[in-house]
Amino acid sequence: MEEKATVKSKKDTTLWIVIGALAVILVILSVFFLIEHKENKANMEAIMAEKEVLQQELTDLSHDYDNLQTDNDTLNAKLAHEQEKIAELMERMKKFQNNSYAEISRYKKEIGTLKSVLRSYVVQIDSLNQLNQKLLAENTEVKKQMTWVRERNKTLEQRTEEMAQTLEKAGTLNAEAIRVYPINKRDKETTLRKCYQLKTEFTLGRNVTAKRGARTIYLRIIRPDGEVIAASSKSFFKFQNTSLTYSARREIEYEGERLDVAIYWPNDGSLSKGEYTADLFCDNQQIGTTKFILK
Repeated sequence: MEEKATVKSKKDTTLWIVIGALAVILVILSVFFLIEHKENKANMEAIMAEKEVLQQELTDLSHDYDNLQTDNDTLNAKLAHEQEKIAELMERMKKFQNNSYAEISRYKKEIGTLKSVLRSYVVQIDSLNQLNQKLLAENTEVKKQMTWVRERNKTLEQRTEEMAQTLEKAGTLNAEAIRVYPINKRDKETTLRKCYQLKTEFTLGRNVTAKRGARTIYLRIIRPDGEVIAASSKSFFKFQNTSLTYSARREIEYEGERLDVAIYWPNDGSLSKGEYTADLFCDNQQIGTTKFILK
């Protein structure tokens, strides 16, 4: 009987030992589980924090690409392509469920590549902008030079025109001592009643700048009633930008020295008493004028 009790006591002790061992193991496993759970939680929080940082980097990177300004169509197309990559990566990160450091590392690598590409584009665009500024400055300088050249040419043209006008004026003949009076058939001064011709006398002054050679001088006589006495119905000459009627004309040879000239107008019976005007023209210029009275 005592032997059975002893055996039972040993069995009970063994059972309690096993139970105690299992309890210890369970406690140890619980501690390990709690530690692992805490570590996993910490890892998840760290991964999520990394994910948020990477997402913010992508957002900032997208803004950086948006802020790049260029007029180069090829570069603009490349920038748009990089923006598409950023948008695609952001979508992938939103669906990111693996929550592993390996996945985070892949995203970091891709973002690093995008940043490197961005830096290269910044350098390219900066170089283009500097080149454009240089070209703009050169273009501005060229425009200034062209403006200066145009203004200088305009000034030279004005001076040339002024010189031409001065030379033309200097080369214009000048009729001096103009006198108009009626004469008889013997070339003697007479009265209006006995007038055979009107004689216009004048002297061309000395002019060394005037051209030499044959010249035509036109006499234009205006009656008291304002009508021009015409030599014929076809008696016209060019003056400035119009045609004028002339009363008589004379061909001369001018060599730059003083020259006495006389032009005759045959009386056609149209003369009357009053004040007349006589104008002389040569080389598209009026070279003299005078008034005379017939009584």
